[in-house]
Amino acid sequence: MNMFTTALKAEHIKKKGTGLYWVSVILGAFMPLVYCIAMVFDTDMRKGDMLPFNYYQRLIEQMLDGYASFFFPLLIIISVSRITQLDHRNGGWQLMETQPLRKLNFYFAKFSVVVIGSIISVATLMASCYLFGSILLIFKEAPKDAVIAFEAGPMLLVALRLFLASLFLTAVQYLISVLISSFIWSVLIGFFLLLAYLFLNIFNVIPDWYPLETLGKVAKYKTGSELGYWITYSEVVSILLAVFTLYLGFNWYRHKNLKRAFLTPKRGGALVAMGLVFIGATAWVLMPNMYDAYGKTIIAGRIDSKQQFKYLYVTDNFVQDTIAKIPVTNNEFHYEIKQDIPLDVYMFKLDGGINGNLVMGNKDSIYILARKNNQAIDGKITGTRLAENKYKKEEAQNWSEAQWYLQRNEVDDVTIFTNVLVEEWKDAMADTDKFKTADNYVFRQDFVQDNKKAQTITYLNYWQDFVKKRKAIYPDKPTPESPGIAEMKKTVSLNDEGMLSNEAYFDYVRGQLIAQNNADIDENVKALQAIEKLKPGTFKDKMLYWQLKEGLNAASARSERDSLVGQYADAFTDAKFAERIGNLNKSLQNIDKGQPAPAIAATGLDKKPFTLEQYKGKLIAIDVWATWCAPCREESPKFEKLAIKYKNQPVEFVAISTDRNITDWYVDARQKSKSVLQVHANDGEAFGKDYIIEFIPRFILIDKDGKLINANMPRPSQKTFEETLRRELGLPDER
Repeated sequence: MNMFTTALKAEHIKKKGTGLYWVSVILGAFMPLVYCIAMVFDTDMRKGDMLPFNYYQRLIEQMLDGYASFFFPLLIIISVSRITQLDHRNGGWQLMETQPLRKLNFYFAKFSVVVIGSIISVATLMASCYLFGSILLIFKEAPKDAVIAFEAGPMLLVALRLFLASLFLTAVQYLISVLISSFIWSVLIGFFLLLAYLFLNIFNVIPDWYPLETLGKVAKYKTGSELGYWITYSEVVSILLAVFTLYLGFNWYRHKNLKRAFLTPKRGGALVAMGLVFIGATAWVLMPNMYDAYGKTIIAGRIDSKQQFKYLYVTDNFVQDTIAKIPVTNNEFHYEIKQDIPLDVYMFKLDGGINGNLVMGNKDSIYILARKNNQAIDGKITGTRLAENKYKKEEAQNWSEAQWYLQRNEVDDVTIFTNVLVEEWKDAMADTDKFKTADNYVFRQDFVQDNKKAQTITYLNYWQDFVKKRKAIYPDKPTPESPGIAEMKKTVSLNDEGMLSNEAYFDYVRGQLIAQNNADIDENVKALQAIEKLKPGTFKDKMLYWQLKEGLNAASARSERDSLVGQYADAFTDAKFAERIGNLNKSLQNIDKGQPAPAIAATGLDKKPFTLEQYKGKLIAIDVWATWCAPCREESPKFEKLAIKYKNQPVEFVAISTDRNITDWYVDARQKSKSVLQVHANDGEAFGKDYIIEFIPRFILIDKDGKLINANMPRPSQKTFEETLRRELGLPDER
């Protein structure tokens, strides 16, 4: 240890004047400084409601993408090359070997200087986020849900992960720089590794063991392990491969050539042993984890919120069947589902505006952690479907060249489109197997197959659209089906009940069923005629229910709805579907144009009751909304603008909130325009049932006699809304 300390002191003497540590400080402080300067001129720093978060911790996380993926690797490449070239240039490596110190001390003392520089840079990054973040607060007010506090734990955890993830890259660059005496070439190789990483990252083809990917994972998984571990598998890989790389580099440096370093019997054996230990351990760590099925089907969880909840509902996404009604006590729940539930995406909903999708099936144990603060909602799902639920939460539609062709109606060349479509599909199939969580958990095989089918459906629908557009533009030209398209079709059956929760699958099957029907009739009628001919069973019932429900909602008159019900209700095998369709038809009749508007019981901000009878003699324009609804927030200002514009006309603009939490509504409603009467529905479920409100925002127009003009008006952002309003007010069209 004394000899190592001596060698380290010598390295610090030699590095004087190089400014290596100052470069570490500059690159560590650069991003926080630039970011905070930019934020001084940002007019939207105090954004809408969010969950409480630590202001400084969020700032550090925002720095990770650029720092961990570019600036930190750049620092390592430059620092390693610079420190090694000091001795390459001055013959220092040969001079050191004449000193009474072991080569081991020289090799690792120089490596330690670079490691110290990395530590300085990471520490500077953390300190700069606190320093410049605090200065920013002098000029800008903090986001209203930010907690301004120093939390050492999360900061040190990020710093630790950054440091450990950098070790492998540092060791690789050190090996290269010791062996290659040219400063330019060692830097160029390092830059090549960096540029290759940035390039491969675009195509998502970077192996987990790549030297820069271990750092990239820190930026990708900003909060680290989802299971509560200090570090993730990626940092473990960095440590193992760094040790093995240092072993290779030292032995090569020590013995000067490859043969003496590794190919003698003794050293070859040592190399094999080290390889088995460290490469074997790395392979074991990189081996994906997969949860096994649980003995029961369990849903448990906790809600972090001041609001108290009573029930959590789990429903089927296709026909909205309630799978489970789960009691919530002290905002915690634990429930065993004893009925059979196939693997699918279900909806969970708490009686207070929290809802989301949930991947689960038989013998899964799921834990839901939900967080709610005013209108801000977030959470995570762990358990036996950790990877599947993480994937669904992050799933986003990638840019598609095939879709781009369709949007531009470029359907003249079948071969080009087919080749693009099939290649995209093959890439999507390969990408399905690449997803993993921060803790290296992957999908179970049943979900892999379902997800591949879902991905295939997307591309088959593109093909279906292509064929329809081509038929419309070139009615006399054939659209041949390539072997690739045929292969895609083979992977998806036309009677897979487990896929029906995927609306895209329903669209595909419907499209296939009516593809050969050239009759000049409505597509809804074509679909109903084709579905009626299917083999009796649950699949047919669900298809028919979906299509008939769509037809009833789209029907323009009661006679049309009655005709549909009379013609197809008896085609159901299961009577419950026929009953639901009958009930839907009755409910739709109740909100037909000219029908008396169902009574609405609500309470205003002044705690006085609201009823429709109070405004007889006036038109009533109603905006149905909730504080947690993002589209509602977009439409609300437009509704208020119209209320101000027509305030001297015989029309009352009313915003009816369906929020479960009255406090949420009260705080938000008081900030809105007084031109709109703000009320809260006394019984949101009854109100929604009476007016068949399946989604919000919803707009309703009632005439002066209390009869419905339109129970499902266009949104205020659409011209039709104001045109209808002016027509009912007897005002001429605007020019």
